[in-house]
Amino acid sequence: MDVPGPRNKTICREGSGHDGDKISSLPNNLIEHILSFLPLREAAKTCVLSTSWRRTWVNRPSLVFDDQFWKPYPVEVAANKNVGSNGVYSITIEKLMLNVFTVLCHHRGPLKEFSLSIPQLSTFPAYVDQILLSLYDKFIESLFIWINEYKVPRCLFSFRQLKKLRLYACAFTSSQISFEEFRMLTSLDLRWIKFPNAERVSFIIRCPLLLTFTLIACDTANGTYLDILSEAPSLSYFHCVGNFSSVCVKYARHLKDVIVHQTARLVDPSKSKDEPTNFMKLCGGCPALEQLCIALELFRDLATQNLITQPGQIFMLMMLRELRLGDVCLSCPRDVWCSMLLIILAPNLRNLIITTKAMATQYIDLNLISAIQRVCGLNKHKASKLLKVEINQLQGVRTEMCCIQWLLAASPELHKMEIKFSPNSLPADQIQTLRDLNGFQRASSKAQIII
Repeated sequence: MDVPGPRNKTICREGSGHDGDKISSLPNNLIEHILSFLPLREAAKTCVLSTSWRRTWVNRPSLVFDDQFWKPYPVEVAANKNVGSNGVYSITIEKLMLNVFTVLCHHRGPLKEFSLSIPQLSTFPAYVDQILLSLYDKFIESLFIWINEYKVPRCLFSFRQLKKLRLYACAFTSSQISFEEFRMLTSLDLRWIKFPNAERVSFIIRCPLLLTFTLIACDTANGTYLDILSEAPSLSYFHCVGNFSSVCVKYARHLKDVIVHQTARLVDPSKSKDEPTNFMKLCGGCPALEQLCIALELFRDLATQNLITQPGQIFMLMMLRELRLGDVCLSCPRDVWCSMLLIILAPNLRNLIITTKAMATQYIDLNLISAIQRVCGLNKHKASKLLKVEINQLQGVRTEMCCIQWLLAASPELHKMEIKFSPNSLPADQIQTLRDLNGFQRASSKAQIII
C-alpha cells in the first residue's frame, strides 16, 4: 500500500482553529479514535490533507487487515510461467505482504486491536507466523485471525496480555490444548476449528478473568474423543456447539447463560459407571445458572438416575429461569423422563421451550413409563413458578400426553401453553388430542392452551 505524501499543502488552511478545519483542532486521541472507524486504506489516505495529518493515521489503536484491505490484490489463477505451484501470482502476494509489513513498521503508539483476515495467506502460513512474531512487542489486547486451516503456532500462547482472542477456521496440531497462559483474557471465541486426528483430544480452559467462551462448529476426525474442561471462575457465558465426547464446567460461580449442542453422539467406551453424569459435569459447578439451552441428547444419561426416590444426590438448579430443550422426542419415554427430571430440578423455572424431533422408537422401557405415570400421580413434584410452555411437533402419543398433563397439573402459575401439532399427525388424532387436553386438570385458572 503506497502512502503518498502531502501534494498540496493548501488543502487545509494553516491555523487549526479556522472554521474550515475544525477537525484538526480536536485532541489527538479523539482524532485517532475517529480514524479507527475508517478502513485502514482510507485512514492512510488522510496523510495527504496537510503536514500535520501526515503521520496521524499511524497512531490509530487498531489495525484491521480484512477484505477492504486485500481486495485490490485479487488472487488470480492462470496457466502462466509466472504462476507458482499453488496457482497464485507470487508477485501479488509479495506486494500484499510488503504493504502489511510497511503498515506495521510505520505504526506508532499502543496497538490495542489487530485483525488479520486474508484468505490468500492460507497457502502461505510462514507469512502469518512472521506477522505474529512482529506483534509480540506491541502488547496488543485484542487479536482476530481468520485464515483457513492456519496451524496455530506455539508463539501465540506467549501473548499473555491478550484480553480478547478470536480464531476462525484455524487448526490446532497438539492433542493437549491448554489456555492457561492468558491470565488477562476475558473473551475467547473459536469457530470452525479443526482438531488433530488423534484418539483423544484434551481442551482445557483455565483463564481466571475469562467472561465469555464460544466454541462453534469444532471439527474432529472420526473416532476422535474431544474432552472439554473449563475451570474459569469468572465465566458468565458458555457456548459450545460441535462434535465432542464430554464437556465439564467447574468453579463457574458466576455462570448464568449456557448453550450446549452436541452435533454427533460419541459414546466413550472408557467411561465408567461411577463417573458423574453429563448433567453434573456441565451444571454441577454452576450454582448461578439462569438460562440453559441444550440438545437433550447430552443429558440422556439422566434416565439411569433414581432422582425421585433419592433427590438429595442431584444438584438443583435453583436460579434457572429459562430452559430450552432441543432434539426432544416426546414419543420416546426416555426423553420424556429426562425432560421431566430437568423441570423438577429447576423449582424456579419460568419459561420452558421444547423443540421436538421425530424418531422411531423401537424399544419401549416399561419401567420408564411407570415412573412417568408415578410422577404424574404425585403432588410433591411441581413446577410452581412456570409461566410459559412451548411444545412443537406434538403427535399425541401416551408419553407426550402424560408430560402435558403433569405440566398443567403441577404449574399453579402457568399463563400460556403453546402447542404445535406434527404435520404428520392425522386430523382425527388431533381432534382426540384436543379433547384430552380440555379434560386435563389445570392447577392455574389463568392457564390458556393455544394450538
